[in-house]
Amino acid sequence: MSLERVQRELLDGELHEESVERLLDHYQRMQGRLQEGEYDEAGTHIGNFCENMVNILLDQMGEGIQDHPAVDDFINDCLNGQIGLNEVDSIRLQIPRTIRAAYDIRNNRDSVHVNLRVPVNYADTQAGIAMCSWMLAEVLRVYGDGDHTDDMEEVGDLIEELSAPVSDGNPLTELETSRDDFDRQAVLEVLEGRVQVFGEDIRPGAEFEDLATDERIIVLMLGRLAATDLENIENQGASSGWYSEPADVSDTRVRQIANDLSFVSNSNQAGGYHIPGFRADEAIAYLEEE
Repeated sequence: MSLERVQRELLDGELHEESVERLLDHYQRMQGRLQEGEYDEAGTHIGNFCENMVNILLDQMGEGIQDHPAVDDFINDCLNGQIGLNEVDSIRLQIPRTIRAAYDIRNNRDSVHVNLRVPVNYADTQAGIAMCSWMLAEVLRVYGDGDHTDDMEEVGDLIEELSAPVSDGNPLTELETSRDDFDRQAVLEVLEGRVQVFGEDIRPGAEFEDLATDERIIVLMLGRLAATDLENIENQGASSGWYSEPADVSDTRVRQIANDLSFVSNSNQAGGYHIPGFRADEAIAYLEEE
């Protein structure tokens, strides 16, 4: 069974469409980051999964979705009996407690607070994904289309298939390329006039001011990718503060944009927010669509 099947079952259960799509996207991406060893980035997706789960449940409880879900408030309201009184205990009590555990792992690690100096490890990520898998299975059991999800063995097989790790010796690894490999000509073409590289300096070009805020962040990240490839700088990534000054936005806004873009990674090892070479084509496609 595929991720599309899960989405179809949940949408047939009349759950909030946009939140379901985002939830499943983050669910898929957190597993990909686990396999890539990007535990801090996986932690970010776990947190985003929890936030979309909150919106799904708020909508089902008749409370309305939130642009920036107040996770702690939702949990406290559920556990204190202020909302969701008509829901089954697993929805009203167990899922909020599980969200708190998963969200706490994410909040107490470098995945969102780089000043904590507490690195995200494999066990953190594995535990977070396991909790997200259980929550997804329970929501599917309770709200999924009753014509297809009454059989809990089928639901369990579905979730197990989605969360199964890639095993050693997988022949598909032959399709893998280097994480640092990218189309240099395509990056050059998208950066010309927008970003200039002078040794270690990555500066806005003449056309930079014409770009939207998210586009400015992206071209600056691609500029750092180019400078790293030219061996002008050692760390491709940078803090949100580095991007905020030339983009003329706040650090908080940089973090929001970076967390919303699936092709952006945040890694202490790389120095902060960056676009891995193998995802440069996604960034270029995004710019060309705008």
